[in-house]
Amino acid sequence: MLIKQSILSPSEFQWKNCFGNTDWLMQDCFSISKCTKDLEILGNPRLKKWLRHKNFVIFGIGGSSLGGQCIHEITRSNNVRFAESLDPTTLQKMFSDINPDETGFLCISKSGETLETICQILLALDFIKEKEDKFVFITENKLSPLRKIANELNSLCIDHPKTIGGRFSVFSIVGMLPALICGVDPTKIRSGGKQILENHLEKIEEGSFFMIENFQKKRSQHVAFIYTDKLIKFGAWLAQLYAESTGKNGLGITPLTAIGTQDQHSQLQLYLDGNEDKYFTFFFENQESKSCIAQNKYLLPELSYLENKTTGSIFKAQYTATMTSLLEKKCSVRKIEVPEISPEVMGALFMHFMLEVVCVCKFMEVDPFSQPAVEYGKILAKKMLSESLC
Repeated sequence: MLIKQSILSPSEFQWKNCFGNTDWLMQDCFSISKCTKDLEILGNPRLKKWLRHKNFVIFGIGGSSLGGQCIHEITRSNNVRFAESLDPTTLQKMFSDINPDETGFLCISKSGETLETICQILLALDFIKEKEDKFVFITENKLSPLRKIANELNSLCIDHPKTIGGRFSVFSIVGMLPALICGVDPTKIRSGGKQILENHLEKIEEGSFFMIENFQKKRSQHVAFIYTDKLIKFGAWLAQLYAESTGKNGLGITPLTAIGTQDQHSQLQLYLDGNEDKYFTFFFENQESKSCIAQNKYLLPELSYLENKTTGSIFKAQYTATMTSLLEKKCSVRKIEVPEISPEVMGALFMHFMLEVVCVCKFMEVDPFSQPAVEYGKILAKKMLSESLC
C-alpha cells in the first residue's frame, strides 16, 4: 500500500455510503489517471526541442502551479523555478538570476485570463530578446489573452482540459509537463493515483468520515501537521483544495498547515491549550534509511539519551510525541504514513485527498468544483485597474 491511513481518536459516529451515487468518480479529473493518449503531446517535436533548455521557469498560480511544485519536491531539481508572485522585488531577483538564452518558459492558465500570470509573461517578454521557441503555453482552446499572446509568438500552445478545474488538474498536462521538466515520470504519478481510485476507496471513505465527524462537532479548523520537508508544498496544495472546495454558503473547513518539527515550538501551545476548534492530520515519511548518528566528543553525559540514536529515530520520536500529546488532550487525530516520497506515492496522495474533499462536499451539500467568490475578486481587481483606483 502506497499510503497508510490510521484514525487515532475514537469515533462516535457510524457513517455509511459516504460516496452515494458513484457516477462522480468518472469525472475527468479522476479518470484521467487511467489515460495515456493525452500524454502523446509530450512527444511533440517542438516540445522536445523546447525541453532541451538548461533551465525552466513555470508561470502559473494556485491550481496551475501548486501541483507542479509538489511534484518538483520529489527530485528538487535546481534548474526549475516556479514564479507565482507579482512582488516586484521577487520578480526582479528572478530575472537577474536567470540566463535568458538557456531558459524555457512554461505559462499555465486555464482561463487564459489570469492577471498575475499574464503580467509575469509580459515582463518576461521585455526581458528576453530572442523569443522564438522560448515559450510553451497551456490554456483552454478559446481566444483568450493568453492564447492571443501564444499565437503572436507562434509558440506551442497545449489545450488545458475544459472539464478539469485548476485545483483538480494535477493529473492532467498541467501537472504532467512540469513533472517531465523536473525529471519525474508522469506515468508513475498517474499510476499512484490509479491505484487509489481502483483499489482503496474504503480508505477514502474512512478519511471522509474523519473530516465529516469533526465538521459535525463544529470543529472548523483542520491542521495538516507535516513531518517531511518534501510534503510542505503538498500542504499548500491541500489548503487550496479544501478552502476553495468547501468554503461556500456560509460553510467551510479552514485549512491550516504546521511543519514538524519547527512548529512544535511555535504553534503547539495553541493546539494543546487554546480553543478546541481544531483537528489534525499528521503526515510522516519514513526516512530511516537516510538517517545518521551523531557520535562525537560533544555528546555530553546529559545528552546520553541520544547515544546510538539516528536522526530518523529522533525525528520519529518528535512526530510520535506531538501526536500523543494531542491525543492525551482528547484532540481528534489521524495519521498518514508513507514510505520514501516517490512519484507513485505523490500520485496516491493527490488522488486520496481529491476524492476525500468531494465526499466531504457532498455531505455538506456544496459544489466542490466551483469558486464563485474567487471569481468575483478577480473581476473586482480588473475593475479597479481599469478605473485607475489602484
